[in-house]
Amino acid sequence: MARISDYDTIAGTRESEMTLKGSRFIGILMPCPREDCIQENIAKVSERYRDATHYCYAAVFNGSERRERSSDNGEPSGTAGKPILFALKGAGISDAMVVVVRYFGGTLLGTGGLVHAYGETAKLVLDGVEKVARRACAVYMFTLEYGYYSQFESKMKDLMAKRPKCEYSDKVDVKAWIPVGKDEEFERRITDLTERHVRLWKTEDEYI
Repeated sequence: MARISDYDTIAGTRESEMTLKGSRFIGILMPCPREDCIQENIAKVSERYRDATHYCYAAVFNGSERRERSSDNGEPSGTAGKPILFALKGAGISDAMVVVVRYFGGTLLGTGGLVHAYGETAKLVLDGVEKVARRACAVYMFTLEYGYYSQFESKMKDLMAKRPKCEYSDKVDVKAWIPVGKDEEFERRITDLTERHVRLWKTEDEYI
């Protein structure tokens, strides 16, 4: 199974707008972590802009695996979804989608005009977007004697993505998040620290 990796996503929703030969194009950038979010987002947009002519979109989702979807929504094939997707991929983000709403202005734009309008609207809404880093981590669960735990955080601090979650009883149950790529070093160090008196349970990788 392929390991997940770090990626950038967006902080929230934003909009931009442009007009070309009377047609109004509104770009909406929205979070979209899963494929089923696409139709949810389209429903929200179409409810807000009920009388629009088209709701074209592109989405990149599923974290670092980056699955893609796009739609021309009745525009000539390849004139809307593809240029939006090209702009979205160029922004280097995942778990996001761009919907471009069109209000027809009475003048046909032609294939080239449509590609330009949809692509530029997508670029406009993506320009200067605030990115949020998602860090891929290996997740470990293990139990430490107090004698080992007293040294654990200080000696492992540089390897941990965030503070570990600990539960205290006669021993300490620990859950630790280690950035993917540093997990082998973590296993080596904690094995040495505990003189091999530790059993590690490695669960599925997670994003933080």
